[in-house]
Amino acid sequence: MNQVSAWIRKRPLGSFYVITFAITWGLGFSYIAVLQNEQLLLLPLIFVATCAPALAGMIVTAVESGQGRPKLGRNRARWIVFFMAQIACTVIFLAHLHFFQGAPFTPILALFTFFLLAPTVAYIVSAAYSRGTAVRAMMASLVKLRGAGGWVLLALVFIPGIMLLSVATSDFLGRQPASAVSNMVPGMPLLGLVAVKFLYQFFFFNGTGEESGWSGFARPRLQARASPLIAALVVALFWVPWHFFLWAAEGQAVFTISFWFEFYAIHVPTSIIITWLYNRSKGSILVAGIAHAAANTAIAFLPDLDWIVLIAMMAVVTLLLVLMDRMWKRLPQEDPAVGHAPRLAV
Repeated sequence: MNQVSAWIRKRPLGSFYVITFAITWGLGFSYIAVLQNEQLLLLPLIFVATCAPALAGMIVTAVESGQGRPKLGRNRARWIVFFMAQIACTVIFLAHLHFFQGAPFTPILALFTFFLLAPTVAYIVSAAYSRGTAVRAMMASLVKLRGAGGWVLLALVFIPGIMLLSVATSDFLGRQPASAVSNMVPGMPLLGLVAVKFLYQFFFFNGTGEESGWSGFARPRLQARASPLIAALVVALFWVPWHFFLWAAEGQAVFTISFWFEFYAIHVPTSIIITWLYNRSKGSILVAGIAHAAANTAIAFLPDLDWIVLIAMMAVVTLLLVLMDRMWKRLPQEDPAVGHAPRLAV
């Protein structure tokens, strides 16, 4: 065990990616079992697999800080947050299941969600109130809204705005009429559905599970060594294949070169945009998670986008951000978006 801990302390970034892929790919069978074979009892494993980046980041941070790291406060605050998050996630999951899959509410389903699905997400959210100072510092910006309000709003609309603009552009160029992209009727019911989908994506996938790791651990650590541009490219390099089993279970053409070319073409600029928002918001996991969840929410309601036009527009916007912020230059070491290993307690 001491040798493993020493290896993790020596190679924290490498350890983070090894643990992340070990959890997600190790549980990769659960995606196929649930999405293709409807073995719903394995659904809790999917959420553990999806939360692997956050879990890996917390594991490495805890090991780096050492077992003797000073503790803060009592466990009461964390347990309160855990319970509140568990209730919220249960409501969100059941609402999503009802409105998007037509599943009726049953007490058994509610108990299954509360005791087997929601705890993983609630554990990660409550880590922002951990008694371990290193983990608490890593996760604090997930629940911190102060100073990030404007960036939260921008994160909500930035990537969806690019998608809507690509729809209008494709329609203007005569490539694809806007009516072909989505058949949703604007109005209050649509806003409600969008809210449910967004909260589902944020808590169960993109915000809590993914960005708590990608932006809570990997992005700031990479920016301690390299420029934001390089950090964004490295995150994207691993981010795309990390989805392999999910995309395979969804029936995507994961064994073709064109699939990976297309998905890297959309995920690389997305990673750069999220990095830009993360840095501008002084290292906010919340802002990064909202941007990520908003993008996937938009895709859910705009399933038939003209990908060529979208990729082109994402590339243009990304280029402007890179030039505007000179993202090829490293950030100062004292910048809040630059992360450092916690000191080892002795």
